[in-house]
Amino acid sequence: MVLCSGLLAVVLAAAISALRMPVPRVHDEFSVLLAADTFASGRLTNPTHPMWKHFETFHVIQQPSYASKYPPLPGAVLALGKIVAHPIVGAWLATGLAVAACCWMFQGWLPARWALVGAFCVALHHGIQFYWGQSYWGGAIPMTGGALVYGSWARLRRRPRASAGLWMAIGVGMLANSRPFEGLVACIPVAVSLAYRWISAAPSSRRIWTRQVVAPATAVLAIVAALMALYNERVTGDPFRLPYQVHEQTYSDTPLFVWQDPRPEPVYRHAAIRDFYRGWVHDWYTRKQSIATSLATTASVLPFFLTPFLAIAMVMLPWIWRSPRMRFALLAVVLVFAATLSLPWEPRAHFLAPVGALVFLLAVQGLRQLYQSPRVGRIVVGAILVGHASLFCIAVWLYRNVEPPTWSTERSHVVERLEAEPGDHLVLVRYGPDHDPHEEWVWNAADIDSAKLVWARMGDARSNDELRTYFSARRTWILDADSRPASLHELAPGAAAQPTGPKR
Repeated sequence: MVLCSGLLAVVLAAAISALRMPVPRVHDEFSVLLAADTFASGRLTNPTHPMWKHFETFHVIQQPSYASKYPPLPGAVLALGKIVAHPIVGAWLATGLAVAACCWMFQGWLPARWALVGAFCVALHHGIQFYWGQSYWGGAIPMTGGALVYGSWARLRRRPRASAGLWMAIGVGMLANSRPFEGLVACIPVAVSLAYRWISAAPSSRRIWTRQVVAPATAVLAIVAALMALYNERVTGDPFRLPYQVHEQTYSDTPLFVWQDPRPEPVYRHAAIRDFYRGWVHDWYTRKQSIATSLATTASVLPFFLTPFLAIAMVMLPWIWRSPRMRFALLAVVLVFAATLSLPWEPRAHFLAPVGALVFLLAVQGLRQLYQSPRVGRIVVGAILVGHASLFCIAVWLYRNVEPPTWSTERSHVVERLEAEPGDHLVLVRYGPDHDPHEEWVWNAADIDSAKLVWARMGDARSNDELRTYFSARRTWILDADSRPASLHELAPGAAAQPTGPKR
């Protein structure tokens, strides 16, 4: 059943992509794709490019090496897909893993048929299949890790088993390399529960726990820690310094938590980068210092997991609360939810991904309670499941027939056009004074010099000449990104690249 549910999710994700190939739209996706390209090339990171100041972009570090700021596991999964065919294949596989892990977790908490119902709800969940399965965010990876941790916890409550300990360690490793902060918080209830069980056990039982659970899990976690230290050392030069830390210290004055004071403003070489970090990011930091605003905005991500139909099952929350195990699950969700309130950024569903499987678990438990209601229970549960599946079908129809006219679609068309042109290309991107920093065009491959298409920020006349001299074998193009539509024209070999374009 676990394997079948995972395969179903992969098939559905692949079928959706066949309707329309997803294109990256958000800064984070491009950054994770850089990691995927790096890993698929057989490298952990890339050397700093001599012209790196023209290539600065969001969520990417340029020094001491050129790499994504994000933990490596989502990029590694996309790299696997890239090696096979295309990075989106990695997103399909991640979606299948998440559904299979949820099914396995449900089997530890629920009767078999209700575990199957839960797997059905996750596999046909439009948020999981579209937001994660048709994008390059990597949200399915931390949900997989959380499901492995809590599925192992449910099994270890019954008796110590080496397999459960190993799966839990693997889940912890996945969380540490995808959503480390929220993953750490999600693991706290499990760690406290198991530590109490170990301490309160008889000496003979404690020895069994140590031999069968603690020892193998510790060995796995030691390997994970060593690999993380190796990755950090290659990317940042320090085994204990994360790429994320380097990025934040280089580009952002916004602190990591809302109660901290802003850092000194860093040096910005490009207006678009400054506008993003001093504008949108800092605005969220200011807004989330209000508890009411922070609660409201973070709560807005819960409908991602609880579709309108699954949310109906939560009316049974008073009955769900009666079960000690469900209370534990609910408190774990609340704990991670509370932890995300401290983050100074716009809430996203993948913030809660480490406990996403628990949210689905609570919804399925609510369905179980509804099912036991006399006369109408089965009818209501059947209607909820039919409605949930219908919502997925509607999402598929919309995805097939409604393509939002976004800048990212326009960018993909420019990429297709230039890749069809002979030779290699250098595109100098020129932004207007009212540019939206969310519409970023400058994203490059891991090996910039070998790429057919290189994107660069327009600098002053001198730096533009230096860049063109470095890439003298390439055709040079000017892209006015804020024209509607974006204007692309080739620059003659002797013509000067003006930092400012024509007035709109």
